[in-house]
Amino acid sequence: MELNGKAMLQGYQLHVADEDYNHGGSVTSHKTEAGLSLTDHASSEAQVVSISGVLTRPTEERVQTLIDKLLSWKDNGVKLQYEGRQIIPNVLIEKFNYTANKKIANGFNFSMTLKQVRFAEVQYAPETKPVTNSGQKQTENQNEGKVYHHVKKGDTYWDSARKYGTTVKRLKELNPWPPRVIPIGVKMRIR
Repeated sequence: MELNGKAMLQGYQLHVADEDYNHGGSVTSHKTEAGLSLTDHASSEAQVVSISGVLTRPTEERVQTLIDKLLSWKDNGVKLQYEGRQIIPNVLIEKFNYTANKKIANGFNFSMTLKQVRFAEVQYAPETKPVTNSGQKQTENQNEGKVYHHVKKGDTYWDSARKYGTTVKRLKELNPWPPRVIPIGVKMRIR
């Protein structure tokens, strides 16, 4: 085995002989009435990279330090970056195996499975409490604080609840119309 396949894992050099990239996913399909295939859903799985090679260092102690570091990253789920034939950010060590070989002084054969993780972004803003005028004289106007929405074609309690940061249940309590029969042009109370 020639040690020219240098790769980096979070700045640590590895001698990688083999890299296997797996881009899995699934596609569901259903037959149409005419018998033609119709693909209606495709999903992508996380990328998986399987690598194998040799872990070597000038001394046995430094090899053991590297192994301890790799095991620590694996056990603690540390997010890493792999730089081999391809650069893959946000990977975790899923599996790590190493074996002694009498032909390798101060080193081990190893195999490792790296799995890319994807991070979701929050798509909503949490509801904030309204600013109160505590300690100030309150006005007598009963309509103050009430919020209304002018209903257009296609408006639903669900859409309005998302738009105004409330719940469908609360909109049903504030308004007399059933969910499927909200008249167009009326003022729907939001708060």
